[in-house]
Amino acid sequence: MVGAAASRAGTFDDAAAAPLPSNTPGLPAATLVELTATQLDAGLPLAEAVSILAHSTAGSGYPQLQRVAAALRLGLDWDTAWSSGNRLPRALLDYRDALEFTATSGAASASVLRGQAEQVRRAQFRRAERAAEALSVRLVLPLGLCCLPAFMCWGVLPVLMSLLPKVFGS
Repeated sequence: MVGAAASRAGTFDDAAAAPLPSNTPGLPAATLVELTATQLDAGLPLAEAVSILAHSTAGSGYPQLQRVAAALRLGLDWDTAWSSGNRLPRALLDYRDALEFTATSGAASASVLRGQAEQVRRAQFRRAERAAEALSVRLVLPLGLCCLPAFMCWGVLPVLMSLLPKVFGS
């Protein structure tokens, strides 16, 4: 029994040490902020919380987050840690902006981060609304080109054809 538990524990440790797959989708920024706030509630410093998040399944969709976490753990300031030659995904930009006050002020307050998470959710909702509005404008022309001929063929043309014998027959 003890040998089986030890072998299972060894398997678990091997699975935990295995690299995370790089094709997993990243979590939304608001969820990342909430997870960071939970870690701050547990007493972790911000740099350690970002590092744990970066090396967990939650941060596996963002390989750039591991580089930022390493820079923060080395003691680099917030702006230097986030300066990157390659572009960051929108979710990481929102995450960075939400944590900026907490990182630069030194007040690691989880309640502030939860408020920031709500702001990030609202910003994502507004971006989605704007994208939907832009899509509806772009769909007017194709929809008109497809539906107008069908309406003419199935709606207007039969009415005109039924009126032709009455107009020319009298």
